[in-house]
Amino acid sequence: MTESLPPHDVVTQAVEYLRARLPARPAVGIILGSGLGSFAERPPILAAIPYADIPGFPVCSVEGHAGRLVLTEREGACVAILQGRAHRYEGVALATVTHPVAVLAALGVRTLIVTCAAGSLDEAEAGTLMLIEDHLNLMGDNPLMRTGPAKGAPAGRSGIRVSGFVEMAQAYDPALLEIAEQVAGASGLSIRRGVLAAVAGPTYETAAEAEMLRRLGAQAVSMSVVPEVIVARALKLRVLGLALITNRSGAALDGRVGHPQVVAVAESRADSVAALLDGLLRRLASA
Repeated sequence: MTESLPPHDVVTQAVEYLRARLPARPAVGIILGSGLGSFAERPPILAAIPYADIPGFPVCSVEGHAGRLVLTEREGACVAILQGRAHRYEGVALATVTHPVAVLAALGVRTLIVTCAAGSLDEAEAGTLMLIEDHLNLMGDNPLMRTGPAKGAPAGRSGIRVSGFVEMAQAYDPALLEIAEQVAGASGLSIRRGVLAAVAGPTYETAAEAEMLRRLGAQAVSMSVVPEVIVARALKLRVLGLALITNRSGAALDGRVGHPQVVAVAESRADSVAALLDGLLRRLASA
């Protein structure tokens, strides 16, 4: 158990529940975004546990998010895959949205790979792979904010203890970004870097909002990822972020975007995402 986690809380309950059911301890965690869940379906599957059975885990209600924790071995690495996530716009508190990240850290995960579907704010077309090199938290919320007085290090709503302030200047690990680019090149995959803006949703961006995000320096926009990354960095995890562009944001939408389209585009690029993830895991296992 990490010192960052308070004793006898829901994180501890979840860890005890999972330790009794997982045959191995994961070193790498992966969160799969909309339409990317097929990566968790490939054998070997060492364990598959619905979120509804794990203490404190959120129930996913959005299409393309199966809501399972899958333990597998890939490319020599023991991996815990979160097959889908909950979102703030579903009415789920950020403490619950990010709870699985705290649990993975307590289980022994030291590297977290987060993936998501995202809208393009520039000329990137649907199907483009983008490594997240930085983000803008525009959700109007933060999972580490205190909810009341506490002795010692304050406890955030995510259930972790925060000693002072959390450094976010290099939230996305520079070495992992370089490895991902090398893996993509070796696999013949085109990939770019960019800044991800995170908004609360569930509405897609207006033309004015998309223009604002562009002027702020973002190349893509999503309704997830950032709360998980904040908690992961508070727990000293190495983080790599991957956004799959599934639509154009703002003026380019022309009224034709919707979640089914987002899921369909993500599913059409699932093999490319899987090739990148497999290559990353191979490199991590050999490091």
